[in-house]
Amino acid sequence: MKYTHIFKHSILIVGASIILGCAATPKPPTSLQAGDYQYTKKYLSWMIEREMQKHATKGVSIALVDNQSIVWAQGFGYADVANEIPATAETIYRVGSISKVFTASEIMKLADAGKIDIDKPLTQYIANFSIHNRFPDSHPITLRSLLAHHSGLPSDYLQGMWTNHPVSLAQLVLDLKDDSLVSPPQTLYKYSNLDYSLLGRVIENVTDSDFASAMLEDVLQPLGMTASSFSLSGVNQKQYSKGYRKGAEAPVLGLRDTPAGALLSNVNDIGQFLKFIFADGQVGDRPWLSPTTLAGMFRPQYPDLPLDFGHKIGLAWMLSGVHIPNSAEPVVWHDGGYPPFFASIMLLPKERLGVVVLGNSEEARDFLGQVATKTLELALAAKHGVQPPPAIPDATINPVTLPNVTLEHYTGNYIIFGKPTPITRSGSNLKVDFNGNRLELIPVASDQFMPKATIFGLVPIRLTNLSIQFLTVQGADFALLHGL
Repeated sequence: MKYTHIFKHSILIVGASIILGCAATPKPPTSLQAGDYQYTKKYLSWMIEREMQKHATKGVSIALVDNQSIVWAQGFGYADVANEIPATAETIYRVGSISKVFTASEIMKLADAGKIDIDKPLTQYIANFSIHNRFPDSHPITLRSLLAHHSGLPSDYLQGMWTNHPVSLAQLVLDLKDDSLVSPPQTLYKYSNLDYSLLGRVIENVTDSDFASAMLEDVLQPLGMTASSFSLSGVNQKQYSKGYRKGAEAPVLGLRDTPAGALLSNVNDIGQFLKFIFADGQVGDRPWLSPTTLAGMFRPQYPDLPLDFGHKIGLAWMLSGVHIPNSAEPVVWHDGGYPPFFASIMLLPKERLGVVVLGNSEEARDFLGQVATKTLELALAAKHGVQPPPAIPDATINPVTLPNVTLEHYTGNYIIFGKPTPITRSGSNLKVDFNGNRLELIPVASDQFMPKATIFGLVPIRLTNLSIQFLTVQGADFALLHGL
């Protein structure tokens, strides 16, 4: 699936550049005063409008936060095309998996209060939880392993997941009795919506309240997120954006896994959440989460596991994969998709800078992450009054020739998003065919290859931000995709 997306996105970007042309990129001023975000706003407005046109996206909203100030919050396009209702900073979107950082925050608040211990087994808080385990002598599923996606649970329990009449989290626990772990707990990162559904059930049991009500009373209202809710009935319907796919209004189904992805919010409210983080867990003059606990959410969990391949995750928050030039600290981030909505949140906690970008169209997933990354890059420069760093040129590709025996060793069937997919030899290169698309893999080192696609069957392009590394870990062979 990732290979397919790479190929299709390349076509869209090149095609859009040819058809639409490109308005002049805003030029940075010759000098910047520290804290002057005017150029940041100007450039990002240009970028968002360009990307929305290129990707046929109907509505986008963005908020930029510097410490305790929302220095910019704006909407672009429409929340409701048919009724010509513009998108604003108050427009309510479904934020998808960004919901997880709020669920995790409530879990840590309960831990702060001594009501739970995140290193205790899950069964201490959900007594009737059980699942088949084919891994003898494995670690227990703890709340920490759920928070950091190291539980060994499947990614999803698909039956009954997307429906307008979902079963309760209590019933989901019962349904999981006939399912099985997919890996030993606490041994590898595997993103799982089920992890957070179970954390939601923990919240229900500990607070003696349904999840949406507990989150409203314990999290959203205290943090000043007055427009947000984990229930559609709890938000202002006049501010709720419609969703779009391929330019047309799209139906939006309900979601059983509410703690994993059902939050409805706007950029102003999530801006309040960022302000709470930058205040070290305080809301106004009131502590909501201890500074130590909050800082712990940004600390890598289960570090150096061989099968994590260097990926770092905190408690809900992603800690690797996004890089900002000239930043002395890693970007903390999370994406979220609730079809057809998409969302991205990124922050630099020590710099006290953060951004949230929300979109109402499926196509927004093609660029919202880039917008968020660029926002942090420009905001970091503006905060310190320095020039934004120049664009990083594409990596130079220097193909190498590998022995036939090495190429043959890398061939075979690999599991790509659950589908057995052959990687085969093509002369002095390798190739992979996935969902009808072909990528040629050009060797640039003994274990590293750069993918090359062909546009319209004619124009070859090398995807220079991506690479595929072949390696063996714990006796198993992997093709590891870098650069997304």
